[in-house]
Amino acid sequence: MSQKPFRLYMTPTSPFARKCRMVVHECGLQERVEEFDARVRTDENEVLEVSPLGKVPTLTGPNGLTLVDSSLISEFLDKLDGPPKLHGFTDQDRWNRAPKWALAEGLLESLAWRTREFRRPENERSPSFINYEGNRQQRIYDWLEASTLNYEYRDISDIGLVIALDYSLYRFPEEDWRPLRPRLSKWFEGEVARPAFQATLLPAKI
Repeated sequence: MSQKPFRLYMTPTSPFARKCRMVVHECGLQERVEEFDARVRTDENEVLEVSPLGKVPTLTGPNGLTLVDSSLISEFLDKLDGPPKLHGFTDQDRWNRAPKWALAEGLLESLAWRTREFRRPENERSPSFINYEGNRQQRIYDWLEASTLNYEYRDISDIGLVIALDYSLYRFPEEDWRPLRPRLSKWFEGEVARPAFQATLLPAKI
């Protein structure tokens, strides 16, 4: 039984749980947060013992703490030990950075929706939905490549974005976005080299 005060219910392939896991490493909280590999989408789902949603990520902690939602959990963890490292900016700066955060979240959700659609039996899939989300993803890659977003200062949106870009290569390797987007690819390579990213690599496909 772990003696760590916080437990993060996760699965190794969940990009939303990975965001929280990377925050744990970026903030040096490995000794305080236990990763628990939960069985989801089954009757044995351990998350149901602490939340009726049964979703990952879910964070539990002292005094009955139960948080669900990757953005909420990430902000809580970032502020757990003193001034935040990834959310610590003024209100005006927050609005300036908001477009990158929104694109990262939107891209990740789009990839997750499309992945789930492919899990359905082939005769139950919606080709129009798959194409719509695929086109949305390509638009985001193009926009990021051409944008003037400030990548000099790292915040939570950088974590969300690198996870989403990596997840796209993991789920849809045939749609590799990198060859036509050298600027975005260079940024991606720098983020991939960070210890927090390497400590939370997606598992090899079987």
